[in-house]
Amino acid sequence: MKGIYAPLLLSTILVASCGQPDQPEPETPTSPASTAPASTGPSAAMISDGRAIAEANCASCHAIGTTGDSPRTDAPAFRVIMRDVNPEALSDDFREGIHVGATDMPDFDLGPRGTDAIVEYLKSIQVSVPAERQ
Repeated sequence: MKGIYAPLLLSTILVASCGQPDQPEPETPTSPASTAPASTGPSAAMISDGRAIAEANCASCHAIGTTGDSPRTDAPAFRVIMRDVNPEALSDDFREGIHVGATDMPDFDLGPRGTDAIVEYLKSIQVSVPAERQ
């Protein structure tokens, strides 16, 4: 009986080795960055947070959307505000507590995340101004 097992085992090994060639092992990511999707800009959540901040703090004076007039005629609509303001400078001013805007505009302490959110929201809604209005 033992004589039959050796050839059977050998033929099983040979048949198994004739299958598909060895597939390379899939590469295992070595860092969390390699598993994260590529980020090309702010997240939708950050922009949404910025919109919420604008609604709560700014809408009483500014038009905060892509259409409409500001409730205060001297308050620029958010959709065109970046033509006169550098986003990075605005962000720095908010972070450093520098007064931003008109003299009667309140100072806001939005924190780093809130500042990033409102600036990203502002950048996301900018529209071109027609040549006759520039």
